[in-house]
Amino acid sequence: MMSTIAQKLQQLGHTLPPVKAPAANYVSYTVQNNVLIIAGQIGRPGAAKAGVVGAGLSPEIAKQEAEIAALGVLAIIDAVTGGDISRIAQVQRLGVFIAATPDFDGHSAIANGASDLVVATLGERGRHARTAIGVASLPTGAAVEVDAIVQLNPA
Repeated sequence: MMSTIAQKLQQLGHTLPPVKAPAANYVSYTVQNNVLIIAGQIGRPGAAKAGVVGAGLSPEIAKQEAEIAALGVLAIIDAVTGGDISRIAQVQRLGVFIAATPDFDGHSAIANGASDLVVATLGERGRHARTAIGVASLPTGAAVEVDAIVQLNPA
């Protein structure tokens, strides 16, 4: 029996969220030549857990926010593939942007919140190249934003 993205997430103790509508003049994703490009997904906009790492927000909470943002990425992958993991050839890249003070240098550990969830959900298909970048701020005060590039198998 085929395992779906939602089933894998449920086994990991997560629920697949609905795909969020874009917040401005852009689309949530594009697909061309079997390449899925996913716009940045944030965790909980304006939430109490939003903020800046190194200025009141702990790296542990930011790592959880990275995981929540990755759930948004997985929701879009699910929508595009109909949940069929076999449609995913490879997650090529995750970009993880972290609101942090200039002296903070633990970006990679926070980005692991997103990377670990994607790999746990998709297995080897989820192994990816990654950037983890500190920024001054993110939309709506979010702590973390995650985008992705995914190679799809032809339908």
